[in-house]
Amino acid sequence: MSLEDKKLWLFDVDNTLIHDVENPKPFSDSQKLWKHLNEKGKELAVLTNVGRLSAKQVNVILVEAGYDLSLDRTLTAGTAAAGYIISRNPDGRCFLISEGGARDDFVHYGVKLAHNPPIDYVAIGADRGLTYQHLNFAAKMVRSGAALICISGSRDYPGEFLGHRDEFLGERSIVAAIEDATGVEATIVGKPMPEIVRESIMLLGFEKEDVVLVGDNPASDVAGGNAAGLTTVLVNRPDNIVSFDARNLDMEPDYAVDSLEEIIPMV
Repeated sequence: MSLEDKKLWLFDVDNTLIHDVENPKPFSDSQKLWKHLNEKGKELAVLTNVGRLSAKQVNVILVEAGYDLSLDRTLTAGTAAAGYIISRNPDGRCFLISEGGARDDFVHYGVKLAHNPPIDYVAIGADRGLTYQHLNFAAKMVRSGAALICISGSRDYPGEFLGHRDEFLGERSIVAAIEDATGVEATIVGKPMPEIVRESIMLLGFEKEDVVLVGDNPASDVAGGNAAGLTTVLVNRPDNIVSFDARNLDMEPDYAVDSLEEIIPMV
């Protein structure tokens, strides 16, 4: 199936549509492709590994950046992780380490957050206010049998915190400490693991053959899209510095471009 026949275009956010959620300057080539796809009647959605912001917060950022996007087409690693827990154990108690966005999504989906035993799930997102006390409690709960969930798979990411722009440890790096302390391997709910992609397109009501995933990172977007059976488009951005754990997944895109404007004549 050619790109022209694809029905749903699923975009990454950071370094694809905008520079990042804390510096939401849009890319002009992405805006032009988005506008073209809209005019062609294609369905548009986003799937981001950002879990420290809620889906609502991400949606507001993208709309203000000029992208015509509804909230129900805004999918994050936080919403996927909440859905993962609810679908498996609606009454499960979860200890969550994350900044506020994932917490909002967990509450919205009905996940029972807890700070005392018994704990059924320990979910780890990016948290620049992480304390040793919380990290140690998380490890104790995993040793006691709680399932360990990593909200997304980024080892590090760029951002701004307390007025300071820098690169920060991602949730994968935090989880690595708990894995090392407990001997328990985390379930990653986020790109590049294909589960988040499959659940997202199922939620949106499409078959994998009808979907294109567009992103900037071979180890995240391309690897996750390929593993889920989607057509993948890689846009080469100069500032791609986020590191992901791609395991042994295929990172070769179906299309690789230096500008997303190159895709316009193909649709």
